[in-house]
Amino acid sequence: MFQPLVQLNPDSAADARPKTSLGLGLFIAHETTAAHGGQITVTSDAAAGTVFSVSFPRLGA
Repeated sequence: MFQPLVQLNPDSAADARPKTSLGLGLFIAHETTAAHGGQITVTSDAAAGTVFSVSFPRLGA
């Protein structure tokens, strides 16, 4: 999911995702988060939807 230039196949012909996407958004978010010592996680289910969580270490605590 966090690999560059990867997109999932559409679920149906009515999929509204942009066809011009390069598949870089999650990769950039992941790499930026990691560069700052943090992590990004994802959970997904039909009832709650998809949730991305980003956490960073607290400095000077």
